[in-house]
Amino acid sequence: MKDDKQDVKSKQEGAPSQSQDAKREDAKRQAGGKASDPARKELHQMTKKELEELVLELEGRLKEEREKAREYLEDAQRQKAELENYRKRMIREQTRLIEQANRSLVSKLLPVIDNLEKAVESAEGSDSRLAEGVRMVYAQLMEVLEKEGLETIDPHGHPFDPELCEAVMAVVSNDHEDETVVEVHQKGYKYKGSLLRPARATVSKCD
Repeated sequence: MKDDKQDVKSKQEGAPSQSQDAKREDAKRQAGGKASDPARKELHQMTKKELEELVLELEGRLKEEREKAREYLEDAQRQKAELENYRKRMIREQTRLIEQANRSLVSKLLPVIDNLEKAVESAEGSDSRLAEGVRMVYAQLMEVLEKEGLETIDPHGHPFDPELCEAVMAVVSNDHEDETVVEVHQKGYKYKGSLLRPARATVSKCD
């Protein structure tokens, strides 16, 4: 019997404790709600002037961000243009070096061309295999070099041009106009429009 009374008493003593816990939780929720209310009502509590100032401030920030974005874009475009210009310069430089090397090689081949021309002229009218071989080698060599940009300067019968021809001799002739190339001693050559070697020739002079 005593045990039953003690159980009832314990339950009665524990009840107020649970009630107090519930009250504390409610107080916390109410306090949290009250603390958050000012933040939720902040915009509603602002005056028209304050709202306008806030809008102006936000617009100013937006303008600044747009300006930064524009600067970043311009910087990226500038770097891209600089990189493209650098690439083009490198291509031009490589092309120049290749053409310079080709020009040097072709210049060294000019004496070989001269000797082959003389051999072809000496073998003119000959049907020998050697003469035919020389003519074939000369023709093939000239075909390859002409495809690479070699141009032959043969001014025979044309007016003398000091930029393309060197007059090594002058002869009096009434059969030709004054300063006409009457004989070519050595052909000249250009490579891709640039003079490699002027022709050497005899030029006529009238009385």
